Amino acid sequence: MTQTAAAAKPVAGLPKARKRDAEQSRQLILETALRHFASKGYDGARVDDIVAETHLSKNMLYHYFGSKEELFVAVLDTIYERFRGRHGEIAIADLAPVEALRQLVAETAKALSQTPEIIPILNTENLYKAAHIKSSKKIRTIYDPLFVDLNRVLEKGQKEGVFRNDIDPLQLYISLSSLVYHYLSNGHTLSVVLRQNLLSKQNFAARIRHVEEMVLRFCVRPELAVKHIG
Repeated sequence: MTQTAAAAKPVAGLPKARKRDAEQSRQLILETALRHFASKGYDGARVDDIVAETHLSKNMLYHYFGSKEELFVAVLDTIYERFRGRHGEIAIADLAPVEALRQLVAETAKALSQTPEIIPILNTENLYKAAHIKSSKKIRTIYDPLFVDLNRVLEKGQKEGVFRNDIDPLQLYISLSSLVYHYLSNGHTLSVVLRQNLLSKQNFAARIRHVEEMVLRFCVRPELAVKHIG
């Protein structure tokens, strides 16, 4: 084989290597942006700072994400996917109704505590009245499996005569998640005002038990509360 022919021969695995490198570069930008948006908010985070930390070019960032707005939408997609991924580790629809609601509270608390970036990022997005989330093609469907399972749990509990028959699953989940979200999002200020570390492991565990009881006392028929809640 001549030198020219050898040089022209494709290098095995090169397209895959390039694809892998491209995916790694995109992921590096995304993870770096996530940290910057979480710590500085949308307005405070700067593309130049994100690029400088990644040691990649600004052109590469715009190649993958198009703009700062599109990068933030990708961050929102990522943070919601991680939150729901941790939120759905247990199939609550397969559990007994009361235990399913206990697990839903526990999963929500665990997911929020293990995805702390979601709180400042969502706080930022709410300042923008969900302008960026509206552009997402993923986020609106991420919660669909949760509500399918929650409806099954409530229906099972109602058929067994354990739950009330007039529970709105949407309102129930908003109330449940708010009881945990508010505690974590305001934990630092409340700790100062109330003179105790509400974010300690012990106090957070107590909060989860409190939320579980509130949710169950709302859902379980009053005459069965002693049996199922204690």
